[in-house]
Amino acid sequence: MKRIKLLTILVVLISHFKYISQSVWTAGPMLHYSFGGEKRHFSFAFEVAYWNFKNVPYSFDGGIEFSKKRTCLYCEAQTGIGFTGVSAGPVIEYNKEERKLRAGYQATFWMNYFLGFDYRYRRIDKTHFNCIGTYGKLPVATKDMKSSNGNNYHSWDD
Repeated sequence: MKRIKLLTILVVLISHFKYISQSVWTAGPMLHYSFGGEKRHFSFAFEVAYWNFKNVPYSFDGGIEFSKKRTCLYCEAQTGIGFTGVSAGPVIEYNKEERKLRAGYQATFWMNYFLGFDYRYRRIDKTHFNCIGTYGKLPVATKDMKSSNGNNYHSWDD
């Protein structure tokens, strides 16, 4: 019985994404705990992503992350199947204490699109950061979304 309930929920969610979520912008906060690098610390970020679910799901995101000693800007290309995914891209770090700008890269493994958990590996110069975190994203529909009445015709002069 439990398997039937889980299968029913999965089918409903997949059909929901097929008909409603064709192209979506998401935005929201992220909280990470870093246990790599010099010291353990928390960081807070705000991230925006564009998702395209038409054929193969792909996305591009960008964010700004703040911690006590650093501010980071990053962007990533990402993809996901179901509720898990991976992303990778460049990162630029400004170290507030040293007043230095450094470049590096990061890879993130995440679970769930809108509210979930992630593991992030980041390398800047020779310093490795391992971070676990949580995030919440609000989806915003784009023009590819179907309207509730089934009519997709829009004209500025009607």
